[in-house]
Amino acid sequence: MRILVVEDDPGIAFLLETILATHKYAVDVATDGQAGLDLSDAYEYDAILLDVTLPKKDGISVCREIRAKGNIVPILLLTSLDSAADRTRGLDAGADDYLGKPFDRDELLARLRAILRRSHAPTAPILSWGSLQLDPVSTNVTFGDRLVPVTPKEYALLELFLRNSKRVFSCNAILDHLWSFDTPGEEVIRTHIKGLRHKLKQVGAAADFIETVYGIGYRLKPIESSGAALLTDTWEKFKGQVHEQVAILEQLAVRFFNRDLQSDWQTIGKNIAHSLTGSLGTFGFSLSSELARQIEKLLDSNRDLTPAQGQLLLSLVTALREELDRPIVTTDLHSFAPDLTTDILLVSADKDLNHEIQSMAIDFRSERLRQHGWNVQIVPTIAAARSQLQRERTRSILLTEAAIEQTAAVLGLLVDINKQVPLVPVIALTNPDLLDPVVEHLGNWTSVCPTKIADLMAEIERAIAEAESTQIHVLVVDDDLKILAILRALLLPWGFKITTLADSQKFWKILPMCKPDLLILDVEMPIVSGLDLCKSIRDRAEYANLPIIFLTAHTEPTLIQQVFAIGADDFVTKPVIGPEIIARITNLMERQQVQRLKAAQWQRIDAERVKLATKAKIQAALMAINAAVSADNPLHSRQSRPILDQVDILCQLLLDSD
Repeated sequence: MRILVVEDDPGIAFLLETILATHKYAVDVATDGQAGLDLSDAYEYDAILLDVTLPKKDGISVCREIRAKGNIVPILLLTSLDSAADRTRGLDAGADDYLGKPFDRDELLARLRAILRRSHAPTAPILSWGSLQLDPVSTNVTFGDRLVPVTPKEYALLELFLRNSKRVFSCNAILDHLWSFDTPGEEVIRTHIKGLRHKLKQVGAAADFIETVYGIGYRLKPIESSGAALLTDTWEKFKGQVHEQVAILEQLAVRFFNRDLQSDWQTIGKNIAHSLTGSLGTFGFSLSSELARQIEKLLDSNRDLTPAQGQLLLSLVTALREELDRPIVTTDLHSFAPDLTTDILLVSADKDLNHEIQSMAIDFRSERLRQHGWNVQIVPTIAAARSQLQRERTRSILLTEAAIEQTAAVLGLLVDINKQVPLVPVIALTNPDLLDPVVEHLGNWTSVCPTKIADLMAEIERAIAEAESTQIHVLVVDDDLKILAILRALLLPWGFKITTLADSQKFWKILPMCKPDLLILDVEMPIVSGLDLCKSIRDRAEYANLPIIFLTAHTEPTLIQQVFAIGADDFVTKPVIGPEIIARITNLMERQQVQRLKAAQWQRIDAERVKLATKAKIQAALMAINAAVSADNPLHSRQSRPILDQVDILCQLLLDSD
């Protein structure tokens, strides 16, 4: 768990950091109130230890501002001001607990564990993945019945993986989550991963329990494969076109020996092979993809083929046909494919109400979302809902009056919901006046009175439609319709909004209309290539920060260097692998979000510097006016007095604004 310590006394700050690190907490330290507030805005902490008497902004003010922003992070106030009035003031400001200085080490840890338990209640505290278990309360890590001796950073790394078990984390993403200041290099992450693997192997885990996804990062090795049928529908749609393309290659190979070819036959064959290289591997035909790549290389020449090369072409095309006639084995997407989507996650223990809502959902026809019938998942408790939220993509959550009354549990659920993209709407089956103001402020709420339950499905439809209109919008530009269909099939279940474009000449007409958050470009396209588009995008100031990922079947170092030199943010090779493209998009968007937060902090710092510099200049000017007027001829003192009065007023205003 990650703790923020806000303490201006270097000795106490060092002591707190040492105590917490010894008990496997990841610790960040801020030495003034404003820095602590900025860190709490930029990063997600499990708890904050906050001194009351701080420079720049006192702890009580920091606490109030954190709560005013809807942040429910547990806060433990530390201070030598330990009177009843001081404790009351701190607790009224929103603190969860109060500890006087000097403090006892064991009491500090006990109070910290208590506020952490309250903030995470009523969820099961044990995080597990197969035989691996991590207990956030005792900070013990076990594999089977054996204790795993981990360092604080190894513990934090394991906790990050276990709380986000379906994600691949790049080294940069891990650094952003576990370090704030003095961020080390990526080699430190690799060292920690190596150490963790060694310790896990010693207690019986597989050597690759923490798996490397090459070119992306690290994740927990999936326990079992899922999503095997994700691309079947897309393959059924396009397999006829694929077979037609292979038939053209077969005809070209036969005509080569009959000397019955048009002049550009090699170009036609190369373009077909290039298209097949990118799409076949994603459909599961990895060997077919490699055969298509070999055909492309053979035809990618300015010279006519020799008879021996013609025979090789025929052999490759024949082998390609035979491979495609084998049963399809779809790409293994491991745990990345969200096979199940829950339209409505209903938190209710009322069987009659559950049956009524489920019946309404099955019969509901949504014209707005083009859907007939909702998939409803019913769980009895909020704790079960939080667990379900981690396992399946959830489009909306419906809470009954009984569930909403559990304010602390609802706040914990909302913290989890706020991590979802797009934000999951919450529908409360209650009178709007009964919602707790803090709860209402934190969530994306819709209230439906129990007496108007007939309107419930329409309200859920509206809430889902509004939430999904804020999805991350990805524009994909590729001349291969199969690749466009594959990317749509891969990305839509993950909550992305997808726009596809096959004609790159229409790019500048489409871009301003769809306003994407991220752009995926194919390198090779007729007339206007992806490289040309990227150059023109980066030349326009309004699109300078638009994230761009390139797709290509080629992996030559010179091409990769060229792609990054013209302004690309990332590079994915064809065939497109589901986990890779999803992880790259997620990591890229998250990295951009962190950069925006850091940039906002620097802007605030720069603005404060400008403000201080401006005040200093005004004060200097006023002092000069004062001196000049005071030194004036005594005969004119009656005229200069009003000026001096105005100078005094301005000086007082400057002092009051500090």
